[in-house]
Amino acid sequence: MSEEKVSYWNPFLETLPRDKLIQIELKNFRAILDYAKKRAPFIREKFRDISPNDIKTMKDVRALPLIDKEDLRTAQEGKEPFPFGDILGVDIGAVNDFRQTSGTTGRPVYVPETYESWQWRIEVWCHILWMAGFRETDRVFVPFGYNVYVAFWEGHYAAEKLGCMVIPGGALDTKGRINKMIEVKATALLNTPTYGLHMAETAKKMGIDPKDIGIKKMVCAGEPLPQATRKMLENLWGARVYNHIGGTEPCGWASMCEERTGLHVIEPFFLVEILDMETLSREVEPGEMGVAVVTPLGRHSFPIIRFNTKDIVRRGEDGCPCGRTSMVLSEVVGRLDDLRKIRGVLFTPVTVEEILRREFPVVGEYEIIVEKRGVMDEISLKMELHEEIGASSLGELINSLRERLKMKTNLRFNIQLADPGELPRYTLKSKRFKDLRRGPLDGTK
Repeated sequence: MSEEKVSYWNPFLETLPRDKLIQIELKNFRAILDYAKKRAPFIREKFRDISPNDIKTMKDVRALPLIDKEDLRTAQEGKEPFPFGDILGVDIGAVNDFRQTSGTTGRPVYVPETYESWQWRIEVWCHILWMAGFRETDRVFVPFGYNVYVAFWEGHYAAEKLGCMVIPGGALDTKGRINKMIEVKATALLNTPTYGLHMAETAKKMGIDPKDIGIKKMVCAGEPLPQATRKMLENLWGARVYNHIGGTEPCGWASMCEERTGLHVIEPFFLVEILDMETLSREVEPGEMGVAVVTPLGRHSFPIIRFNTKDIVRRGEDGCPCGRTSMVLSEVVGRLDDLRKIRGVLFTPVTVEEILRREFPVVGEYEIIVEKRGVMDEISLKMELHEEIGASSLGELINSLRERLKMKTNLRFNIQLADPGELPRYTLKSKRFKDLRRGPLDGTK
């Protein structure tokens, strides 16, 4: 392994033995719980019968209640101090940054940051960017307007802390961003996977090979990134592409190292549990899927304990060739919110993306639509093709695609062809999955 590959942002923490990491996390868990019970009324009530000093082991942690996004909404709605309510862990006068969730699944959650808590978030992101090879010689392009959402603010300030030059491209359109990257000789990109594909498509229409733009590394955020899509981005851009997982409430809590085979939990900044999806009470084994429950251990402005992210991940094996000792996720499977029961089968749209990006590169933009026809659920895939193909080849493509989808999902898809440019393009989080039934899991209320 080269000298560059064994370089760490924090060599001491990143190579601590696992038992030492867990000891630190349990100690800091007790500390943040104790602090939050004293300062945040919501936490005080939620954990009223629990003494922090009784938390000795991970088994003790798993006996505590979970917090989800709806709990946070309840803690804020109609509560003082406005707008953060009963979850605020500091005096309102100490808050100097306002963030909020996107509100795509309900009323936004408002997130307060003090200078200290914001610096903590930036330090976490320094680990994320450093693992992805960002260095002081890089010119980092961010092709978004940041607005009140936390996405890309952290990456921006962490890149500055690393010594990088940061170029914000929010006010430009896609063509303008591509031209600006070429003009300033950008070498690194913070991006959503969907927009990475869209920019590559636009560059080709401009007569520019995305590889010639000069991007050497890309950190993706905002939506699941299956391995097939990550490799497609690497092939299109000629860059190393890194996945990361996080959220406005818990912060970015895991990211890829140089090996790009899994994601490291940023320990000991977070205590992360991967719990079984049925009972949310058992820690899963390596290779098993579970729901990520995250406790940020260094934020006092917005103290959340055992936050149910509703992210479905697969736990990896301990150990990594990079030498980091933190917990590894082998895969980010998707969102529990996107898990649907269709004709009695549990379905996640990430499975479709994986098949399309790996086996059917001729397919460009697409949508998955679930509808109720009479008493039956129907699932359709509407897709654009990158190029025109003959009728016989199109028939073979549709039959092959329908067969592969059936094999992987146990569902029969209706395949529909869309005209080029007919389907929407997304700049931030994609909305390619549309369940037109009623109800979150099986189409009923």
